[in-house]
Order: sequence, then C-alpha cells, then structure tokens
Amino acid sequence: MSKSKSRMFEGASLLQGDNTIPGLKIPPELKELLPRIFKEVTDFGCDFFPTVVQMLTYDEISEVAAYSGFPVRYPHWKWGMEYEQLARGYEHGMHRIYEMVINTNPCYIYCLDSNTMVDNVTVVAHALGHNDFFKNNVFFAPTKVGDQNMMNRLANHGTRIRRYMRRWGKERVTEFIDYVLRIETLIDSTKAWKPKKIKNLVTSDSRKYKFPKRLNVKDGHEYMEDYINPEDWIDKQNEKIRRKEIANEIGIFGKPTKDIMGFLRDHAPLKPWQADIISMLYEEALYFSPQRGTKMMNEGWASYIDHNIMCKRGLCGLAQENEDGGVIEYAKHKMGVLGGKYSMNPYKLGYCLFSEIESRWDKGRFGPEYENCKDIQKKANWDTKAGLGHKKVFEVRATHNDLTALIEFFDEEFCNKYEFFQWRLFPNGEYKIVDRDYKSIKKKLIAQHINGGLPVIKLTEPNYKGKGYMFLQHEWTGQTLYQPYVAATLQALSFLWGNRVYLATRDQNEQEIIWCAFGSGGDGDISLISREQYENDKGEEEGFDTKK
Repeated sequence: MSKSKSRMFEGASLLQGDNTIPGLKIPPELKELLPRIFKEVTDFGCDFFPTVVQMLTYDEISEVAAYSGFPVRYPHWKWGMEYEQLARGYEHGMHRIYEMVINTNPCYIYCLDSNTMVDNVTVVAHALGHNDFFKNNVFFAPTKVGDQNMMNRLANHGTRIRRYMRRWGKERVTEFIDYVLRIETLIDSTKAWKPKKIKNLVTSDSRKYKFPKRLNVKDGHEYMEDYINPEDWIDKQNEKIRRKEIANEIGIFGKPTKDIMGFLRDHAPLKPWQADIISMLYEEALYFSPQRGTKMMNEGWASYIDHNIMCKRGLCGLAQENEDGGVIEYAKHKMGVLGGKYSMNPYKLGYCLFSEIESRWDKGRFGPEYENCKDIQKKANWDTKAGLGHKKVFEVRATHNDLTALIEFFDEEFCNKYEFFQWRLFPNGEYKIVDRDYKSIKKKLIAQHINGGLPVIKLTEPNYKGKGYMFLQHEWTGQTLYQPYVAATLQALSFLWGNRVYLATRDQNEQEIIWCAFGSGGDGDISLISREQYENDKGEEEGFDTKK
C-alpha cells in the first residue's frame, strides 16, 4: 500500500507537502502572475475572500477532493473509497481535476502541478469566480456567520470524533457515523437561517390538563348521561388526549418537516457522544447544502468570469511567446468544460444563462415594451444601447440559485438560441432532436433542480398510535424512489430512532405503497405493505420481506 493510501485509511488530518502543507512550491513563473490575475478579476468587479493558492500533485488533489476539499476531516472509510475512485479515474484518463476551491475565509484554491501555464491561469481566474460567488450569493450567507474559518471547525470536529473513537472504540463510532451519513440529505437547508437563541430563560414545571369532550345533557335529564356519553366514548376521548400529550413530549411536533436529521438530533434517544456526533454532522450537512442548490449558477458564474478574464482581458497570453499564443489552448479547455452541442451540463447551462443575461440587458431586451412587441423583425434587431448587462449579471449572481434562475430566465428565446433541446443518440451514431417544446424542457430542468435534485421527504408523524413509530411521506413528482436507497435510509432511521419507521410513496403505477423498517438494530427487515396493513398495524406479520 502506498504512503498516500496509508494516510487515507489512517485518517491523517494533514497532507505533508515538500515546502507547504499540503502541496508543492508554486512555480516562480505562476507566482509572478498571481497578482496580475487577482487585479484583473477585481477590476472586472468581483469581490472575494482573501485567497490562498496552493499547488498539489494529482495524488494529493485526489485526496483533498475525496475529503470534499478539506484535508482535516474525521477518519472514515468513505474518504478512502472516494480517493480510490478519483485516483484511478485520473490514472486511466477518465477524468482530470484541474482545480479545487472551497468556501472558507480565507478561501483555498488548489491547482494541479501538471497543468500547463494557460490552464493554471485559467483555473485561478475560474476559482476566484467561485470565491466571489461564495462571498456574495445570498444562499451562502448562513455559511459565513461570524466569518468563522470552516477549515478550523471541521478540524475540531475531526479531533472530537477521534477522541470518541479512542474512548468508545473505532468500529463502534464508525458504525454510528455510517448510519448518520445515510440521512445527511434529509435536512431543511432553510434551518441555517434560523439560529436558536435563548432569551429571558424562564423555567417552569406547570402542566395543563385536558378533559374529554362530553355531549350536553339538558337539565332534568341527568339520567340520560350514561346513554349520551357512554363509557367507551369517554375512553376514546381520553385516548386522544393521551396520544397528543405523548406527541408533544416526544417532539413538540406541529407540522410536517423536511428537517428529519435535525429532528433526530433533538429528539432521538441517543447517548451524549452520539448526540454530539450527529450535531457535528448536521452542521456540516447544512454547510454543504447551498452548493447542491447552486451547482449550475456557481459553475456558470466561474466559467463566465474566466472567459471574460482570459479572452476579453487578454490573460491567455500571460507567460506565452506572443499575446495570442494561449488562445487555442484555452479554447480547447473551454470546449471540454462546456461539453459540446448536445450537453446540458451545469457549466454550459449556467455560462449560457449569464452570457444571455448580459447580452439582453446591454441591448435593453427586457421589460414590458420589449415583451409586448409584436413585430418579429423589430424584436430581432432590438438594441436600445442600455448597457446594463454587467450590472445585471452581478445582481443575478447575488440573488439567484439554480431553481430561481431557471424559472426566471429559461424562456423560449433562450432555449432556441442556444439549442437546449432534448437530443437523443440513435443507433447509427447520429444525434436527433426529439423535443423542441421549451415548456416541457424547462419543466424537466426545474424538476431536476428542486431540492437539489433529491426527492422531497417529510416527517409527518413521529408518534403513530402513541407507540413512537415514525411516519414519513414522499412528495410524489412522478419519479419512484430507488429501492436500495430506501432500504438503507430506513434502516438508518430505525437505528437512530430506536423504533419502527414507515415511508409512504407510490410505485410506477402511481399506487400508494408503504415501506417500513422493523427493529432497531440498524439491519432489521425492510418490508412493503399496503395502507390497510399499516392502519391495522400488521405490517410486521403480513408484509413481505424485501430486504436486500
């Protein structure tokens, strides 16, 4: 086993470089160019965090990428798995990591030492675009609370988890982390905007008693009391009160919530060390969640920035024999990033959106007058010389995520101009358009970006039948859930909750089905039952086993 692999599996907190940690010395010719690149990006209008540029070998950048950009994480086997996949992909020519940038203050940019000079100038400009997006996009605002350095916070998490591993055993702690990581996407990212603050703390131990409802008995007819309000009726009313009180005690649960991981953090029967770990991983999940919802806009903005810096400001010629010496190499790099005519990758879609927004606002192609113009020729040649494009793209990068940008700016004109049609590759090797309707294309794109492309699952009942069963509801959008993920997730929830967990969804025929996890050992049976079986609480006896 190589030295780097050993570091991965042992969970080393730092990569040991030759002169910096991590990485290699930055080549003198690139180091001399960095102030020029930073100045050009700043002059273009970007406002970014203080930046640290470091140079890594392909083995090191694969390792940092496996750690999600933070070489200070807690030890876990998943980092090694991701490292192996990235390293082998690079070795076999399947992909290449040109750069990495992480949302911290200061911001860290990692460059690959085998890049050409044009590539390194490009990736620094590209990464500074990401840096500007991290600092100014409203959806990243909760990640900057107090301007704390997330690198240090994640390092502290790693230290605490290592301490728990020494105290409670590495395998036991790792197993618990395994279950928590299965539910790290079951969060409500808006919770990051609502920090809990305790003001004027008042301790009280009072209890409000509720009494069963009774039907009124007219004066003089008291002898009808036992007939109008029979004993079994009173018992049912008392049972309803008891269930409601238990539900309040368990979760003070009012309405369905997406924040299932947060609910478990607050209400699951966990040991202190387990509660601390799930709190740390919940904090990390909230921190990374904006990146899932802004993938297209973030990559599109960075691509838009590097295009303007490299082409319009002439940085392609830096360290080249002549000023246009790097244009062809940059064009080839850009062609690979944007993915060609038939692609809808986030780099291309976001880049085209920003380019189109700049063009429209420069020409005044917006507003009621333009929208209501019926003259096709006049509309095609519309140009009021408004010159508002630069201002508008910076406004959009500050206020939009992927979903809102698609809703507002992906229209018929944009779809046709950039040919964002639905293409299909036929057996003869030819691509053909199978759908030109921008409305259906837009609908599919929006569906892919709702909740970061993940299914929306909500906790609707934490105390079914007063037995502490957890009931989840999948919001149906026409897509069935992937059964292996359903099984793994429900097993994790059952383990953490310590009781049964139910999930209602639909099959390919749009018929309601209910998945359920029995037992609390983390590897209990996963069964599929009908709504009737669920209501009768007979799933364990009558459901058929589909455990993988």
